[in-house]
Amino acid sequence: MPEASPTPIYEPPGPGSWSLDAVHHPRPVTRYWAEMHPEPFRRGFAEFCRFYGMVIGGLEGAYVNGLVYHHMAEVPPEEFPVRFARAAEVWEQRLWRAQLQEWEETCKPRSIARHRELQAVDPDALDDDALAEHLRQCRDHHAEMVFQHMRFTAAPSVPTGDFLVHVGEWTGLPPAELLGLLRGAAPVSAGASDELTRLRAAVAADPAAQALLDADGDADPGATLAALRGLDSEAGAAAAAYLDLVGYRLLDGFDICGRYALEMPDALLRSIRIAVSGEGQTASDVDSRTAEVAYARMTSQSWLAAMRW
Repeated sequence: MPEASPTPIYEPPGPGSWSLDAVHHPRPVTRYWAEMHPEPFRRGFAEFCRFYGMVIGGLEGAYVNGLVYHHMAEVPPEEFPVRFARAAEVWEQRLWRAQLQEWEETCKPRSIARHRELQAVDPDALDDDALAEHLRQCRDHHAEMVFQHMRFTAAPSVPTGDFLVHVGEWTGLPPAELLGLLRGAAPVSAGASDELTRLRAAVAADPAAQALLDADGDADPGATLAALRGLDSEAGAAAAAYLDLVGYRLLDGFDICGRYALEMPDALLRSIRIAVSGEGQTASDVDSRTAEVAYARMTSQSWLAAMRW
């Protein structure tokens, strides 16, 4: 019989309290991820804590037998006055709006351009040295994107939390109900992109593309995507642009061992069919819900005024 593997030993990564993050990484990560991720994660988290004047120093991440544990870093007491002053500045100037502008006008286009540049390289055409250099560039860019992701994390979270606290106090409504008012506020979170808009319009004007997407469900999804991309038409060009944008996005995790969209052509083709057909696009009730919440605030304030009177 083969010898049994030794039981893993879990030693604390450092002093203090460490909590297991089973949400982002429910299973052990690759060695690549465990070595690449902690430094840019820590740096980005600390950056947004400083930017927003938070009284936490950041979040330390460490991997034990492939599982991620987090530890909250403290702010030195002498930094508290500076942090308090910065927090006041954040609210007075609504600095998350400046970060949004920076993201949309500078960071996002620059990052996408670098994504495309690296993605355009054919690894099979490289010799060993060139391949090693290409992988190093990919790794460095990946680390920078982890930092960037963490750096911008508070921009959508801080104003959302402020909204939930204040409107919850005004109306007495729970956060889960109030979050519904934000539905549709960020279409990109649901996959919206210029490339998808272009593809939707192109397919609507191209019977050949429509025939491919309407074909029998038994057709090979990968072959259907290749045929769609290969059309000598605007629909083919639009499909190619869209697949170049989303084809290598991870679908079932964050680590490089996860499957990307082109490895799951059935899911990718299904999402394209839904997008071009308009299925799943339901009329928004945000306006009516907003009116209901506004009425709840008005009646709550009237009640409070009557009680004070």
